[in-house]
Amino acid sequence: SVQHVNMSNTEPSPSSADGFISVCRAKGKRRGQKASERKVHSKSEPVATGERASAEVEFDSGKLIRRIAEAECDLQDSSFFTGAIEKILPVLKQAHIREIVCLGLGKLAECNISRYQLAFVRCLQRRLALEKVQYFDPVFTSREKEILRQLDGIVLEENLEGKYAAKQNTLFYLPHCPKQISNNLLWKNWNLDKLGRIYLICNSFEQIITNSPERFLQNNAHYILQIAKNTVEVPIENNFKYTDIFNDTSFHYFNTTLLQSKGSSFWEATEPNYTEEDLELITKTESLHLTENGLKNAAKIAD
Repeated sequence: SVQHVNMSNTEPSPSSADGFISVCRAKGKRRGQKASERKVHSKSEPVATGERASAEVEFDSGKLIRRIAEAECDLQDSSFFTGAIEKILPVLKQAHIREIVCLGLGKLAECNISRYQLAFVRCLQRRLALEKVQYFDPVFTSREKEILRQLDGIVLEENLEGKYAAKQNTLFYLPHCPKQISNNLLWKNWNLDKLGRIYLICNSFEQIITNSPERFLQNNAHYILQIAKNTVEVPIENNFKYTDIFNDTSFHYFNTTLLQSKGSSFWEATEPNYTEEDLELITKTESLHLTENGLKNAAKIAD
């Protein structure tokens, strides 16, 4: 089982003195307690070509930037964010995090969930005093990429399927990404030094293991299964007003003291190979189709 850390959750007063937007306008009541639109760094929903063209014509970059800013204002003043920060910021500061890599935000122009998850990483970036965040999702449109660049982000162009090597202490933010993305990341860094550089906000490892049979996990999440007993998992309380944005999310890092005692068989690392029916992520090949043909292949990918 995953090693849990329970920390006190006394709420500090919200801070607005960290370079954040200075004026947060009052917003009207939301319709419900769901952020509604489905979004994951995974198989895309089918989109009709005509609908896609219409969406492109109607794209308003100024409006999208305003909506992102409103989400940041909304989030940074919430007890959810202040509680999450109280749990994870001391660990990240002690680790002297040098990079944030964010994978799988989804369609920022279309999805409220995506915008709030972007708001979370941007608010966290300010608390860590980091100049840039690196972003990748194969479903980003060219206009969404441009918005992220306007917001001082670095947009990565190659789909590495989560196989990023941690060259320095790095926070990986994988909001509701398929388990194979986390599994690929672990495989790519499967040695003591690199695992010690990884700090991970993603779907709870404990929930992944609890909710799936071990035989399934051996094929689809082998490295998550292997590392679980050496993982410090800090659950992030899902008390934000929209309950479908940060649910089942935890902060994870790895107990390198325990890992030092592992024998050579533990460190054997075969590159993951997933069966097509179990695959939840968009692969390199599918990314090429998305790039070349817009979303013509979305229906095929979603099958």
